[in-house]
Amino acid sequence: MKKIIYYGLGCALAIALLAVPVQADLSVFVATVAFDKDANLDNGQGIGLRWGRSSDIIGGETSLLIARPERQLPGTAETATAIFYEGRLMVNIPTGGPIKPFAGIGLGRVTITSIDPTLPDGTDEAVASAFNAVADGQSNTTISYGGGANYSLNERLSLRADIRQYSVLSVASLVQDAVTDAVGDAVGDAVLEGRVKDRTVQYNELSLGLNFKF
Repeated sequence: MKKIIYYGLGCALAIALLAVPVQADLSVFVATVAFDKDANLDNGQGIGLRWGRSSDIIGGETSLLIARPERQLPGTAETATAIFYEGRLMVNIPTGGPIKPFAGIGLGRVTITSIDPTLPDGTDEAVASAFNAVADGQSNTTISYGGGANYSLNERLSLRADIRQYSVLSVASLVQDAVTDAVGDAVGDAVLEGRVKDRTVQYNELSLGLNFKF
């Protein structure tokens, strides 16, 4: 009897949700993120969630994305976790058809978890310090912009594709170029001393997901 009551309540709730006017959006998605080599990170796959009122002509949403890139340092590679969290202003372009393009700008933070770089025994203290400064956890401000489109499957469900670029401010980067690499071959890894710099980098996101209006 209880199962019948719970089933009936569930059906009633579903019917009620379908009957009320659309108030908000919820989107789940998978993504691939191209990280900037200057941040010493490889590309990573991720999953995420967006919520808000992104379907209005002028709308907004909050986005959470978790990706798993590899932290690339000379002689070592460890998997880190990247957490993107931001608010966005959205502009939707009415078309009268099932495909609805949009554009948006966002402001938020990205946090990269720390890793423990595997360094050979006897590594110079200054070199180890440079590696650790980059491998340590970082949390930085992001400014993003991008666009995409929704393809309506029915009144409440649509496919959503996004392309987005993040400008990430003040990222600790292990700077190496052809000149320092050549010197390093001659004098060893100690050339890395003093090569950690803060810089702005770009991360690119390509995502595909399902958007549900309720």
